[in-house]
Amino acid sequence: MKRIGIGLDLGGTTMVAAAVSEDGKVLKKEVRETPSREESEVILSSIVDLLKLVENWSLSENLEIVGIGLGLPGLVNFTTGVVELMPNFPKMRGFPIIDELKKYFDYKLFYENDASTALLGEYRFGAGKGADDLICFTIGTGIGGAVLIDGKLLRGPEGFAGELGHITLDPDGPLCRCGNRGCLEVFASASAIVRRAKEIISEGKIKTSLSDYLEREEELTASLIAREADKGDFLAQKIYEEVGRWLGIAIGSLANVFNTHLFLIGGGVANAGDILFKPMKDEAFKRALPGIRDKIEIKKFKLGEDAGVIGASSLVFYNN
Repeated sequence: MKRIGIGLDLGGTTMVAAAVSEDGKVLKKEVRETPSREESEVILSSIVDLLKLVENWSLSENLEIVGIGLGLPGLVNFTTGVVELMPNFPKMRGFPIIDELKKYFDYKLFYENDASTALLGEYRFGAGKGADDLICFTIGTGIGGAVLIDGKLLRGPEGFAGELGHITLDPDGPLCRCGNRGCLEVFASASAIVRRAKEIISEGKIKTSLSDYLEREEELTASLIAREADKGDFLAQKIYEEVGRWLGIAIGSLANVFNTHLFLIGGGVANAGDILFKPMKDEAFKRALPGIRDKIEIKKFKLGEDAGVIGASSLVFYNN
């Protein structure tokens, strides 16, 4: 009987569950929208329903389910399994998510921060394979981060280490959903890209193709802005250059702190390509110290959007 792990990647916009083989192959995947603004019980119900879909498929295929691995955003206490903070899930604070999920499943449950599971997916099966020291950013609705040192995740006593999206870059900057001001997340996430575009357009000094989208009341997204940047839109290019610089500042600083050479970038924003990566690399080189800067590599995730769910599923094998 083939052994599989069921993985869950819980994002602010979508959640993904998958049956994944021991060697990192996705056998079955289910995706649905995340009701992130709803009550905790509604979110729990959606998670359970999605996991049950994959569980039932796996059983129908006569697969051995070793366990369930969860990639959860924000701060979930590693000891208690209680949500301390999920910035994009305002009604989840204080919710005992792990104990509640155990009521629905008889398998062993393992969990890490969602950026940590993405890092583990890339470390074991993707762009980080063979590197025992690396740092990753997952850039979507928010920004997640994770740090691997000597082949081990940096967790901290409560499991909260690696919140790279909440590095303060400007103490007087925009308010972040975590309650702080000027976090990396408010400058470089998909939400920040859209907000920045709307701010500049509302000033009325620049008219570009992005202005036309707003005039037609069409939704602006980070991916749409990236496409317009590729076509040569000045404002879209300016925004992505800013985002790349903010990320480069963070990467250069982290390289100085951890002496890490490899940085992996994932999430929807990473699909922007060179318009994001070139200013990011240039800025990281400027900010890193001599002796470190020449060794820095910044790569896009190899596993793409599946990194998180593959890494989550791998928890059941590497913890056993």
